[in-house]
Amino acid sequence: MAQTNQQQVRKVFIITLILNLAVSFGKILLGMVTGALAITADGFHSLTDGISNVVGLVAMTFSSQPPDDDHPYGHGRFENLATLFIGAMLLFLAWNMVGDLAGRITGDHALPELDTLTFVILIGTLAINIFITIYQTRAGKRLKSDLLIADALHTRSDVYVTLSVIFSMVAILATGWGWIDTVTALIVVGLILRTAWEILHQTGRVLVDTAPYTPDQLTAIIQDIIPLQDILRVRSRGTPEDAYIDVDLCVPPVMTVAQTATIAEAIRAKLHDALTGIQEIEIHFTPDCAR
Repeated sequence: MAQTNQQQVRKVFIITLILNLAVSFGKILLGMVTGALAITADGFHSLTDGISNVVGLVAMTFSSQPPDDDHPYGHGRFENLATLFIGAMLLFLAWNMVGDLAGRITGDHALPELDTLTFVILIGTLAINIFITIYQTRAGKRLKSDLLIADALHTRSDVYVTLSVIFSMVAILATGWGWIDTVTALIVVGLILRTAWEILHQTGRVLVDTAPYTPDQLTAIIQDIIPLQDILRVRSRGTPEDAYIDVDLCVPPVMTVAQTATIAEAIRAKLHDALTGIQEIEIHFTPDCAR
């Protein structure tokens, strides 16, 4: 039996949750054994990826519910709220990293005990994170899930952090200069902040009902079906992958129900052919309206 879209998204989250937990606990244990604070911190950062997976699974439990009297448009906004939480988590992570950096600048840390196995484990966890990022991004685009794509962006930030840790460990072995680790960490904080902004900006646009398509874009698609002067208003909300469109038209009072149904069907077909991800198209007719 073929799996539904929601079931496939849930499966992706479960797989990535298992991988993220393995990566995070592996880094935390490695950091404790070697005494490398950067590796331990990276492990806790990876743990936030697992938390994001759990948030995604919880959000899907609500967003997959059918429309009801209180939520006539469905429960999809629960997924947007979960995405917003992931963005806020990234901001919290960046803030904590700034505090860690301040401690490193003012404190005196002993050099960690590094060996070949340390770098093998770090590179192995890096490879897993890269796989998760690519896997989730492709699945998110295929399944049209903003939550999966946002979670992939979160995991991508972990790739940057792990790269900075590897770079720092190599630099410490080569030179003993601890300030290289601090500079690299500052760059990572900037990257994490940029990722958080991308997530919060996109999710915020959805929550405040920013139109995914302009009225001119939609009018240009349907104006060969009905005269331009008869198009009273065209509007949209949601995202290009989950859009709701309303069309208000003016028609002569003598037009029959069958004729308006034919026009409505033609407009819906035209919009569905031109745009992907449309969830619903509402078409309203006003007889003998003011020009």
